[in-house]
Amino acid sequence: MTNSPFRTVCAAFLTLAVLTSFAPAIRAAEKKSEPGRLPNPFFAYCIGYGVGKEAASLPSQLQLPEMLADLGYAGMAYVGVEGAAEMLEALESRQQKLFAVYTPVNVEPDGPAYDPRLDELIPKLQGHGTIVWLVVNSKTYKPSSTDGDARAVEILRRIADLAQRYGVNVSLYPHKGAYAERIDDVVRLAKKTERKNIGVTFTLCHFMAVEGMGNLERALKIAKPYLTMATVNGTNGYDPKNREGWILTLDQGTFDVSRVLMSLRDIGYQGPIGMIVYGIQGDRRDILARSIQGWNELSAKAAAAENK
Repeated sequence: MTNSPFRTVCAAFLTLAVLTSFAPAIRAAEKKSEPGRLPNPFFAYCIGYGVGKEAASLPSQLQLPEMLADLGYAGMAYVGVEGAAEMLEALESRQQKLFAVYTPVNVEPDGPAYDPRLDELIPKLQGHGTIVWLVVNSKTYKPSSTDGDARAVEILRRIADLAQRYGVNVSLYPHKGAYAERIDDVVRLAKKTERKNIGVTFTLCHFMAVEGMGNLERALKIAKPYLTMATVNGTNGYDPKNREGWILTLDQGTFDVSRVLMSLRDIGYQGPIGMIVYGIQGDRRDILARSIQGWNELSAKAAAAENK
């Protein structure tokens, strides 16, 4: 049976509607896969944090999606549970992704284990690919000890089980001075939870401060089965007496960050990579522009080296 003009018009309309509905996803995918560069989506993190309360406030943070979209980022990670749903909506209205929501877990014998509003947020993250990013803290137990593991595992399982119901993943963030401050710590806890939706993060600035770069390849090999997130930054190295050059924009620093990118590529990591800009003073757009320029150059260098 031949198609009528009416059917032809309807088919064309449906095709256009389908393509239009997927346009934001297509544009986002195009931003993430530049020829000659690493395939990892690149996002920003901690923009405005460490430089004043106003810059870290929700109204200030809600100005970022347009800026990030203009500069070519794939999205950002958000600090804290309050305001995360609003940020998710604002980012997606600009074809940006909320890659993670960062919030602490407190491993204490009693007291609040985590922000109770996280239980309300997790269902809202369903279908968005946003990771719950957990730093495991404690005032009772020393960093990198195992004394609080039982309590930590109890809390992490509770969060992971709720997240699993909504298809949401969790990643443990090693942080200097935290109970889980090393790659070994977050991998140990991820294993003990026995939850498939719990992974770990590699974060350059804290790794450099706690473990030192001589341990990079070993650490990434341990993390590989669980690695779901990574962060980098420009740096002159870590000096506990002078942290001024510890976290810089990606176009600055004496340390060659492409070494980290090549090591991540060597273990087959293709997940998101974030740029930490915590505590960097100056105009936010300039900071972000310089960092994505640095990312483009470092990513191209790492991709070329890997393909030789």
